[in-house]
Amino acid sequence: MRPIDALRRRLRERRRKLLRLVTNTEDEILALDTNVPAELEEEAQEARLATVLVWLDDRITAEIEAIDHALTRIERGDYGTCEDCNDPIPVERLHILPAATTCVHCAAAREATARMRAAS
Repeated sequence: MRPIDALRRRLRERRRKLLRLVTNTEDEILALDTNVPAELEEEAQEARLATVLVWLDDRITAEIEAIDHALTRIERGDYGTCEDCNDPIPVERLHILPAATTCVHCAAAREATARMRAAS
């Protein structure tokens, strides 16, 4: 099996798992919204839990979008090429982070830029 086929399979499997997790998270949020009003402390705990579940749902959705982008790049034939410098992304990096869109050097440069913007 070619490395790209194995990576495609891993991406699709991860996407399926995340979609199941999103469904479960949405069910949990819905259950919190429809529960009978509880004591004040329990309501506060449910509100905190709902906030965490929404944050988790947002993170999962972002990961699904990254996976979809990687699968699209596989189909287009440009998967494994850095979106910033157009150099090949090492296969070792793709095995660790299959949805990677940049090489290590460009990813580090993006992070440094983000830190500088956050600091100012």
